[in-house]
This record gives sequence, structure tokens and C-alpha cells, in this order.
Amino acid sequence: MAKKILIVEDDKMLCTIFQMFIQELGYEISGVARTGEDALKHIDMCPNVDCILMDIQLDGDLDGISTARLIGQKRWIPVIFVSGTTAPEVVKSAAMNNVYGFITKPIYRQNLGVSIEYACAKCELEKGRFIQ
Repeated sequence: MAKKILIVEDDKMLCTIFQMFIQELGYEISGVARTGEDALKHIDMCPNVDCILMDIQLDGDLDGISTARLIGQKRWIPVIFVSGTTAPEVVKSAAMNNVYGFITKPIYRQNLGVSIEYACAKCELEKGRFIQ
């Protein structure tokens, strides 16, 4: 069964590119959210999200890092951050908040596929350790 990916991105063009890459890699799109608030609503309504691809800078009151923190309080879903910046303070903040990957823009399809597989595998291993 294909992994289901939630895309959280406010840029429509990038969102379209992410959707195309995800489908070409053989994954399913669980949904698309333009804001952190929309992502939280999607998580509440859809129990089948396997991984989240999320921009750090989002429209709305919540940025990607705050959204990931709130998602982590509800469910154990790996988040891969996407960012145009590699500023040390952003990377450090991301690392402290439910992150399983960090990809800089521009995104390449092959790198995205490896990041999704890594994030999902790492999350499953951590779930197994926690349950045992």
C-alpha cells in the first residue's frame, strides 16, 4: 500500500510540483493544506497520513515549526521540513520539533523520495522502541 503524504505549502506553484513529484514516486496525496491551521484540521479528520511535507514559512498564524509541534502533541507522524533558508537558528528550531527530515529548496524528486522513505522508516523504528 502506498504511503499517504500530506503537503503543507502556501505557494501554489511549489505545491503543484510537490504533488507531481509525490505521485511520480508512487505515493498518494493524503491532502493539501495552505496553512498550519488547515494542516491541523486535516490531521484531525484523516487518520491515514503517513508523512507530512511542510514548508517552514506558511501563511496564517502558525508557521511550519509551530504546526509540527502541535501535530506531535496529537499524533506520531514524521514531518519533513522544506525551506528556502539554512540559517542555523531555523535548522536548530526545526530539529527540536518533530522533524524527520529537512530539505532545502529547490526540491529534487530523487531527494524527496529518499527523505520520505527515511522519515517513515525512522518513525516506525521509534514507534517500535516506544511500544516495547
